[in-house]
Amino acid sequence: GNAANAATCAGRLGARVALISKVGADSNGNDLVSDLEKNGVDTSAILRQGRTPFTYILVDETSNTRTCIHTPSDAPMRPNELDATKALDTAIYGCLWKDHCSLDEACSPVCVFDGRITENALRVADAARELRDDALLIVEAERLRSHLEELLEKADIIVASKHYPFESTGEEHLGDALISMAFQYPRARAIVVTLGSRGAVALLRGNWATEQETTDERPAANDVAASLDALQSKWQSSSSHEPANLRVPDVACIRWDDAAPLESRYSPNRGDASERDARRTAAAQEEGRRNAGADAPITSSSSQDNCGALPAESLALLACTACAGAKIVDTTGAGDAFIGALSAELASAVGASRSLSLGSTFWSSALRTCSVVAALKCGGVGARSALPRRKEVNDVFRD
Repeated sequence: GNAANAATCAGRLGARVALISKVGADSNGNDLVSDLEKNGVDTSAILRQGRTPFTYILVDETSNTRTCIHTPSDAPMRPNELDATKALDTAIYGCLWKDHCSLDEACSPVCVFDGRITENALRVADAARELRDDALLIVEAERLRSHLEELLEKADIIVASKHYPFESTGEEHLGDALISMAFQYPRARAIVVTLGSRGAVALLRGNWATEQETTDERPAANDVAASLDALQSKWQSSSSHEPANLRVPDVACIRWDDAAPLESRYSPNRGDASERDARRTAAAQEEGRRNAGADAPITSSSSQDNCGALPAESLALLACTACAGAKIVDTTGAGDAFIGALSAELASAVGASRSLSLGSTFWSSALRTCSVVAALKCGGVGARSALPRRKEVNDVFRD
């Protein structure tokens, strides 16, 4: 699934990675565990039981669509079968033992959650905070899911699909949706949205925003939507000629040194709360139907009551182009590759600085790297076959 794809990506890029998950006690499960280990992923915290779920993915080159045929596990992970603290201890030890260092000596751990099996994910997130209060939590927001908002409230970094911000907030413009999500999840210091062929955007806040180098653009006063349009439009007039080789994308950034004035335009409209809750409940019910057999009740919680004013802090908005010259064979798992690359870049950055201050060039560099990794992944069939090694990524930047 998504987390295993992201873990494989990070492992191939040289990060120390462990996976907490569950696979079947069958030959398919053996193959999956073996493949993870070959790619540098520690599997000591993986539970084994039942039949391994699998998915056939049919790619139509003519219509540029995918059809997924999923066979679920007959023994999905239950909330009561995971000891979150023990699993996290096992996973962290699996990452650290090769370096012969203790948890106290290690840099801030980066924990990635794919937004599924949320009851267990919430336990692991809490256990991570108890072990290290400087743990960085990345949560993927692919689609509306039961209890996902509770997990997003704990996130330092949210990575969303191109659809999620609109489905979650009801906004019609991505810039407006980003600010609405910033109100809804005040802990998140970065909200990243992957846009496929349109690149990616990121909203940073606090010291991550003030550290970020800006380009020459000036933000439209109190209008994030117009500012994002201005950032993205600067590349629309560029040549449509497709280069022969993969090209490193461009990144532009603008910043508001005081986000408080944005509140007058973007303060959450509580009158729309019932409509938002209806969408979330419907999505949770659909997820329950897709995951038939799970015992957990189908519920949808809203964090709308936790929304507050944006503090008088900086906001930075970054827009990254897609990689020109990419060979597109199959986009399955491109978002997972992006997240895996981001986790590897974060682990490297906090390890080098021994702090959570990432520096002025981190995010622009990370968006470029993640986009290159995702583009290279799309050159092969399936979610993992073309995931690059670090040398392949470095070669793109050297060309």
